[in-house]
Amino acid sequence: MKLYAGGYLTFFMPDQQPEVDRDLPEPIQLRKLLVKMGIPPGDVRLVILNGEIVDLEQVLLKNQDEVKVFPGVDGG
Repeated sequence: MKLYAGGYLTFFMPDQQPEVDRDLPEPIQLRKLLVKMGIPPGDVRLVILNGEIVDLEQVLLKNQDEVKVFPGVDGG
């Protein structure tokens, strides 16, 4: 499984790199994986799974998946 974190979510990634590859022993909910990695799920506003926009709460990741997570846009 490949995970890409955009924006300030990169801060929570290993070595603050935007992309990480993980071997998943079994399917896992994206929310649970984010918590395990220290990425606050509440900060994720956009999830793209294999090129499709999806709901964070409904994503079950498998090894062949590519997922991208992005925070909301603030400021002005």
